[in-house]
Amino acid sequence: MLDPVKLRVLRSVVETGSIRASADALGYTPSAVSQHLSALRRETGLELVERSGRGILVTAHARLLAAESGPALDALGALGALERTVRDLRSGRTGTLRLGYATSIAATWVPELARDVRRAYPDLGLELALRDCSCEDLAEAGMDIVVGEGVGPIDSVDWEIHEVLEEGYVALVSADHPLAERPTVRLKDLAEESWVTDDPIDSFWFDRIGAACRAAGFSPCVDVNPSDFPTVLGFVATGDHVSVQPSVIAQNLRADIVAIPLAPPAPRRRLRVQVRRTVARNPAAQYIVQRIHAVAAKRSAEIPGLMHLVGDSA
Repeated sequence: MLDPVKLRVLRSVVETGSIRASADALGYTPSAVSQHLSALRRETGLELVERSGRGILVTAHARLLAAESGPALDALGALGALERTVRDLRSGRTGTLRLGYATSIAATWVPELARDVRRAYPDLGLELALRDCSCEDLAEAGMDIVVGEGVGPIDSVDWEIHEVLEEGYVALVSADHPLAERPTVRLKDLAEESWVTDDPIDSFWFDRIGAACRAAGFSPCVDVNPSDFPTVLGFVATGDHVSVQPSVIAQNLRADIVAIPLAPPAPRRRLRVQVRRTVARNPAAQYIVQRIHAVAAKRSAEIPGLMHLVGDSA
């Protein structure tokens, strides 16, 4: 097999008509260019250049060989580029990862996470998808990595599961509400209040709260059911409504709203990260899991009732 390096030297000599000019273009010494030409002459058995005074003349054989070598060298270059792409994909530097996340961490976790990932892997395409649904629903939507609450059985065949956080719930009340000064509240303390929630009333998430309320002897009176959390806060701030929300969402609240932990017995939930096994060894995917654990550890130190689940995976 002909050496592609020597063929590239020959093409340069044919294009420039000079050993010295080729050496300058390729970053070689004139002696190295001459040695490559001599070695290629021995490999092919063809005369490639002839001496002419202080210069050279390129032979017809050399011109034809240089012309015919073009497609082969271009193909080798494309193969080299493909090999570099494989190395980049393996290292997580390039490609695309699709990250789906639930609304409870949309404003407080994901912006910081996306910033860190894009700084660490600037050539990686990171697609973000906010969904008001479970990990299972996000997985069905074609995500590579899912952050949210798992409500169904864990499928560890196609997914690597990382349990990240266990948390309780808080009551959100206005700063001037009669309950606002309490360190904790019981669910039954909210029995006579008008409720506002952004969870669909027939959803798994609200049914968990509803079941806990029924166990406490009442059914919550949901007076307002908007589709977004900021509207929930607006109604709570009036003092006429209360809301029960996961602890992790009650961060950086408005100054006119207070989050009070629910006293036991109270529902709890877990957040987890699911990573498709096809990308689980991707360094960028592993970095995302590490960053989520780091944020969970930080939030657990800041918010009462949160517990970071370290090393709990399947």
